[in-house]
Amino acid sequence: MNALAFDRDGTLVWGTPAGPITPEHLRKARRLGWAIGGSGGQAPEEQQSQWQAHGLQPDFVVHKRDLASLKARYDTVVHIGDAPDDRTAAAAAGVGYMAPPHFVAWLEKQAETP
Repeated sequence: MNALAFDRDGTLVWGTPAGPITPEHLRKARRLGWAIGGSGGQAPEEQQSQWQAHGLQPDFVVHKRDLASLKARYDTVVHIGDAPDDRTAAAAAGVGYMAPPHFVAWLEKQAETP
C-alpha cells in the first residue's frame, strides 16, 4: 500500500493559513487506494483531533520529522506540503514530495473505479 502524508498549514483547508486540499480530496485519495494521514509540525495528538473534527480518520499521524518511520509500513510515501521545510523534510526522510496545487491537479486527473 502507498501513503500520502499531509502537512497542515498552507496545505489542508483547516490549516493556518488555509490550504487548497479539502476533506473531499482526502476521501478521493483514500477511495483510490492510498493510505492518508497527517505529517505536520504539530504533535500527533493535535493532528489526530483536527482530522477527526473534519470527519476523517487518518490511517497514521506523525510529526514531520518522523516521516521516515512511514517507510517501514508503506511501499511508497509522498509528503504534501507548501513550505521549503516540507521539501527538506521529505528529502531527509527519503520519501517523495508534492506541493499542494500539484497534488490537487494530480488527484483531479485520477479516475475512480466503481
